[in-house]
Amino acid sequence: MIKQAVFLFLALGLTACSGIENAKLPENSGVSESLLENMPKEWEDSYAGNPEVQAFIRRLVKEHGYNKQRLELAFSHIKVRPKVIEKSDNQPEVITPYYQYKTRFVTEDRIRLGRQFAKKNADWLLKAKEEFGVEPNVIVAVIGVETYYGRITGSKDVFTSLTTLAFDYPRRKDFFQSELEAYLLLARKEGWDIGETKGSYSGAMGMVQFMPSNYQKLAVDYDQNGHIDLWKSDADAIGSVANYLRYHGWQEGQPWFVMAYVADPDKVADEINFGREPRLDMTTWSSLNVLPTQTFSLDKTGLIALRTGVEETSYWLAYNNFFTIMDYNPSRRYAMSVLELAERIGNYEGN
Repeated sequence: MIKQAVFLFLALGLTACSGIENAKLPENSGVSESLLENMPKEWEDSYAGNPEVQAFIRRLVKEHGYNKQRLELAFSHIKVRPKVIEKSDNQPEVITPYYQYKTRFVTEDRIRLGRQFAKKNADWLLKAKEEFGVEPNVIVAVIGVETYYGRITGSKDVFTSLTTLAFDYPRRKDFFQSELEAYLLLARKEGWDIGETKGSYSGAMGMVQFMPSNYQKLAVDYDQNGHIDLWKSDADAIGSVANYLRYHGWQEGQPWFVMAYVADPDKVADEINFGREPRLDMTTWSSLNVLPTQTFSLDKTGLIALRTGVEETSYWLAYNNFFTIMDYNPSRRYAMSVLELAERIGNYEGN
């Protein structure tokens, strides 16, 4: 209850124009030397006493007009969890082969629920296709893979997750400090209680799993109700996914991939799964004995190889839109799962 009250206070008091902000505060609302010397006991193992956090707070005060005491109070409720980061960072990297990976996402249930979601939101999907040029079944499949159509959006406290990663995960410290700043600004703008927003362990939010910076920049109030809600508004989720993909280069009407025959994988080893953009035109692939097995476009493609069986590897020539999906998640298995699910969902009206 105390924590809830504190965060409600913060939600009201983190804006520079609120009534609480205008209430009389001590002349020095920052942390003085004497206050640091007499730091509250509960700060000892919290982020409020972390010098990096103190520098972060000072910058937010200077650049965005936050109240220093209230930010310190917020961070005092977030405990240092270096062991969690250490455990996460030391996990051995296990690459699940695609034929196993896709069983999590390209399932009969996700196909069925995807068709239901598409039929329910046919008007919004058609609007998004006309406005952004993204096929409805692709939009639906992204939402399906990300959160099971909004059923699993994450139960982790976003403020805690981002703070932990921002100050105890050196490998990506700059990225997560930027996301933490974006989250605080977003919460202030949207009127969120910063301690109540739930998401993934990395701070991704809503049925489309946007990080705070993407929520700021690319989320869309598609139902035009004056509020962007990526948790409960199907329309906002649909518009936001379509806007995201177009922003990252989705090309309307372009194919996603075509299966390929590769005569000598060793000869093209340097090209397999290389980079995140189309590499060569079809004439060049043909000279390397990489041949499409279906009707194809002449646009440039990249060569994708994924394990499709215990002892089987399949190859695809992937077009720009395949790599655009990888901007959502930089995994070829992820992109292929989204597009396979989209194929299985089919027509957005569910026919």
